[in-house]
Amino acid sequence: MTNNLKLKAIGLPTAITDKLANHSIITVQDYLTLNLIELQRKTGLTYQKLSSISENVNKFIAPLGISVNRLLQPSHVLFNDDLDTFLKGGITCGHITEFSGAPGLGKTQLCLQLALSNALYGKVNGVLYIDSEGAFSASRLLDIAVHKYGIATEKNIQSSLNKIHLWRPCSLKEIVDNLISIEVLVVKEHIGLLIIDSMGSIVRRDFGVEKSIERGAQMCSLSSSLKRIAHDFNLAVVVTNHVTAKVEPTLTNFNGQPTSIPALGPSWSHWINSRLHLFIAQNKRRLMVSKSPEIPELIVDYCISKGGLDIQCETCSSPAY
Repeated sequence: MTNNLKLKAIGLPTAITDKLANHSIITVQDYLTLNLIELQRKTGLTYQKLSSISENVNKFIAPLGISVNRLLQPSHVLFNDDLDTFLKGGITCGHITEFSGAPGLGKTQLCLQLALSNALYGKVNGVLYIDSEGAFSASRLLDIAVHKYGIATEKNIQSSLNKIHLWRPCSLKEIVDNLISIEVLVVKEHIGLLIIDSMGSIVRRDFGVEKSIERGAQMCSLSSSLKRIAHDFNLAVVVTNHVTAKVEPTLTNFNGQPTSIPALGPSWSHWINSRLHLFIAQNKRRLMVSKSPEIPELIVDYCISKGGLDIQCETCSSPAY
């Protein structure tokens, strides 16, 4: 797929791409099939200029290796509140993390909170927010900024909001078809956090239950690409997912455990590294770490306020915001 990427898509100056195009050098593959001497003869560009172009091209086809130290000390994107303590450091970079739960429990709140926190204070320079069900709300983002982080006006966070890149695809296929464009954006804008809200809804909307083979192929393509992007660029990938009822004789649970399970099936579960599951039990909203390579299973009560999702607060039984 990368070989078919057009050179103009990777941020080269228009004058350079036009000059190369005049000699039928349009894609990455066209460029890489020629050595620097051949390119110099065809285009008249200097050896130094072509070396610089090659360096830019290589960023998109040869991601940097990973140091052992980075594996031993993984980096995180942060909520900048008690959630980071609960999660033993935040959301791990290089991994896919899923927020699962029924509608209205706060999955989008978590996504907005994480996006804003990292745009304001994070080490990442950019956030890509893929909104597949129209749930993204700029006004809600400002509410969180005011009530959680004490930022008084929109003007005060304008530069931070510019770091959040919003995309609203119409289908799962549109996301899959634009994976190369996503990689280009990751490199050009130094994206450190990629959010898809919601994976569950777009899959259900596009395929239902009758197109299982097509759905499986699309999901496999997207899942493997997200895994590779997270790993190669050391960014955090966060997706949201719906739930389905447990297949059990009774759905009554008296131990404070969820009575539903994440949708999309076991194959999808193998692709993700971590899962945070939101549910209601014993009339309380609960957040559970149900899958993680770093921390054991944990459950905490939470509520949703004007400042977003708050854990271990005294008003967790109060109505949701």
